[in-house]
Amino acid sequence: MKIVILAGGYATRLESRTNGGEVAKTLLPITVEGKTQPILYFILDKINQIQTVKDISEIIVVTNAKYYNQIKEACKEWKVNNPRKNGELLFTILNDGSKNKSEAIGANMDMNLANRYISPNSEEHILVMASDNYFDFDLDDFLIYGQYKEIMHGPSNLVVSKVYPDSDREFIAKNFGILNLGAENHILSLDEKPGIENCKSNNVSLALYLFNRHDFALLDHYLTLKQDNKKERDSLGYFINYLVQNTKSFTFPHHGTFYDIGTPDEYDKLSGMTDNL
Repeated sequence: MKIVILAGGYATRLESRTNGGEVAKTLLPITVEGKTQPILYFILDKINQIQTVKDISEIIVVTNAKYYNQIKEACKEWKVNNPRKNGELLFTILNDGSKNKSEAIGANMDMNLANRYISPNSEEHILVMASDNYFDFDLDDFLIYGQYKEIMHGPSNLVVSKVYPDSDREFIAKNFGILNLGAENHILSLDEKPGIENCKSNNVSLALYLFNRHDFALLDHYLTLKQDNKKERDSLGYFINYLVQNTKSFTFPHHGTFYDIGTPDEYDKLSGMTDNL
């Protein structure tokens, strides 16, 4: 299995916490179970705890020119301090070439850098994660569920989802992709930030995915189709909707804690609550 971590954003809404954008958002510290460390290290610790997949062949971090050296050094430091019992983790840091927000190429283009880097002949599954999320489930549970779905339905993809209460409906409709499901958690469609008037469910798509290699490669074709539509070209939600229309894709329902660290309020809320986890 290969793991892709998306860290190419500029987090302009968090400049009050990132020293005016000088520090990559994924390197902001959070405190979990009394241990304070960058968000990225929390994610890497989660990866390091995976037991289901013995062969994680590579972690591919996609970032930009501004934060490339910061993230490269951070990964090197984490690797030195976290030796793996069943084989060393190989890190590759990809640079999308952008130097500021106006040059940013979008999450799908960043993900496609990883797609093009990975051999087309590879048959490995690909776990894709945002670099700025906190979640409290074990990745082994996610991967085991993905294996079960493939045994039952053949090659397929998996999207982490969470059902929010009605009180959050306006918030999620404005900020997330909304999933519409059929039987057995089969994804019928994803409406990207549809707004409250078009929100069909409270089931939110979270930025953590498991793709089979063949379907992940469809990203290249999708970007060709959407090259003149910046909104759909850049947003992950639109690609996921395209994917579920053309492949077998299911959700992994998450019932615990999840934070998308996109604003100072969300970051401060997470930092305050994780002391008690």
